[in-house]
Amino acid sequence: MKTLKRLLLPSLISTTLAVSGMVSAGPLADLYQLALENDPQLKRAEAEFMAGQEAPIQGRAGLLPRAEFRANTSHNSERAANGARGSTGYTVSLSQPVFNANSYYNFKRSELIAENAATTFEQAEQQIIIRSVEAYLEVLRSMSTLDNALAQERALQRRLDQVNAQFEVGLIAITDVQEAQAAYDLAVVQRIDAEGSLSNRYEALERLAGQPFNDLAYLSSDFPVVAVEPNDPQPWISKALQDNLNLRLAETQTEILRRNAQSIRGNRLPEVSVGISHNNSRSHGAMNDSWQDNNTIQLSMSVPLFAGGGLSSQQRQAEHEQIASVHQSEDTRRAVIEGTRSLVRTLQTSAQGVKARQQSILSRETALRATEEGFNVGTRNVVDVLQAEQNLFEARQAYENARIDHINALFQFKQTIGTLSPDDLFALDEWLVD
Repeated sequence: MKTLKRLLLPSLISTTLAVSGMVSAGPLADLYQLALENDPQLKRAEAEFMAGQEAPIQGRAGLLPRAEFRANTSHNSERAANGARGSTGYTVSLSQPVFNANSYYNFKRSELIAENAATTFEQAEQQIIIRSVEAYLEVLRSMSTLDNALAQERALQRRLDQVNAQFEVGLIAITDVQEAQAAYDLAVVQRIDAEGSLSNRYEALERLAGQPFNDLAYLSSDFPVVAVEPNDPQPWISKALQDNLNLRLAETQTEILRRNAQSIRGNRLPEVSVGISHNNSRSHGAMNDSWQDNNTIQLSMSVPLFAGGGLSSQQRQAEHEQIASVHQSEDTRRAVIEGTRSLVRTLQTSAQGVKARQQSILSRETALRATEEGFNVGTRNVVDVLQAEQNLFEARQAYENARIDHINALFQFKQTIGTLSPDDLFALDEWLVD
């Protein structure tokens, strides 16, 4: 049953996600569905998963009976003493290992290889969720940057027109016009850079989807940016240590190498097998055709004594590889703890940061109005106004970036604790609006 579940895993996942995609038909869900159908990285992971499921079959074969059929025929140029010119015959044999430690531990290792392949495919399934969300959000980030750059360019164009008109009537100096022109020229450069960046982000979407993908919607302004609860990282660390896929892979790899070391040690042990064979042969051309027909039952044992030091070297190598894997697993465990704790802290600070940046926009809007009023009455110069406008546009962009960064961190957090699923992507999709 466990093997059947593994073999059906890719089709079960595809079916589940297809149904979910029908329920949630937003642009992010559409991108995700295209990625499932066309992404070569996921296709490769699925093929590697299916290849890994063959390992237990091959490992089990070393423990099962082996049947063999051999046939032969010969012809001599000269007659034998009895007049025979040749012979034909066949042998049918069946052998069954009785004791073979190497084959037994190889079989146990092959089961772990299949388990590792299933976990790796599950990891790839999670990774494509992350890649879909990140690729989509990076397009939104670039769209926001371009919108902000265009708005800034329009605002500075109006400002440049204003100071040119004031210069023509002698209200301001030429230096104010030059400052406004320099600010406008910089805004044009930023807009051009933003257009190029957006095109690059669309290319990344096309690579993921396997076709051009331009149907996007913006993230709703009402999207809730909140920290995870509880804010104590310890429960989340416990969850991650139980379900994190990277850690599971590392632990399984350690067990694979332990079984491999056992298998190599098994090469030093006796091998016992039982066999039965039937042999039939006939001489041709003899004065009296002769037949040989016999059955044999055999119990055999082989004990390795010396192999040039190769077995000892292989055993030492396997033991060192196992020790290295134990240390790698411990390092992965520590990385999971560190990453979980860091992501909990990041989500807490980013939730606070988004609120602070939202308030910063209001504050800088107020500061810009005050600076403009001061400029109109002559208490502030155009440089002050330009700086206030720049501060406002930077605050708006920082706010959008902070929201996107929070969502990326949230999905990374879910992946780290092992709970990431397509439902998380579809939930985000509900917050995308035209």
